[in-house]
Amino acid sequence: MRKIVTLSMRDQIYEALRESIMKNNYMPGAMLPIDKLAEDFGVSATPVREALVRLEAEGLVTLVPNKGAMVTDIETKDIRNNWEMRLLLEPYAAAKSCLLIPENDLFALRKEIEDMKVTPFDNDRYVASDTKLHDTLYIHLSNNVLRDSIRRVHQMSIRIRYFPEGSVQMHKQVVDEVLAEHLAIVDALLSRNADAVAESVKMHLENGESRTIKAFIRNS
Repeated sequence: MRKIVTLSMRDQIYEALRESIMKNNYMPGAMLPIDKLAEDFGVSATPVREALVRLEAEGLVTLVPNKGAMVTDIETKDIRNNWEMRLLLEPYAAAKSCLLIPENDLFALRKEIEDMKVTPFDNDRYVASDTKLHDTLYIHLSNNVLRDSIRRVHQMSIRIRYFPEGSVQMHKQVVDEVLAEHLAIVDALLSRNADAVAESVKMHLENGESRTIKAFIRNS
């Protein structure tokens, strides 16, 4: 029988704070007071402090003595470094994957994206769809080194990737653009044309870098 693992309170707080930071619910520069977090979670300060120490080790917060922590900034160099890696890896991986992805998966993904264009915006659904699309571009590859490299880049870049969507001024425009680009990628995959797939992914990533830098400048 499979053992059921229950997370400790410290781990639950860590996971909750990490998710909030990654989704930009806590924006760069936001203060995370220990006392306030302890009150919100209904715990003592100790597990909150331990969670913040773990988040600092990941580079997501900077501890502030006797106060709590501050969410680390996103700098232009972080954006450029991240997209440089993505542009090197993802178009190539997508082109290699275009004959491997089941057609039914692509039609289901296309319907999901189309539905999001005509229904009220749901951020969790949007993030899940975005993650599914970008995972589809590499998970069918047999090259585990390439798969693991892309997975690590994705993990490091989650909050950077979704930074533009958190900008009130850019929100609807960004979401509309991203959904259109996602459809273009799926259509290229359905055509089974490796060059078209690579080009559509490259264009999407270049546009994503531009949108992120604009959002960063607006919020600086």
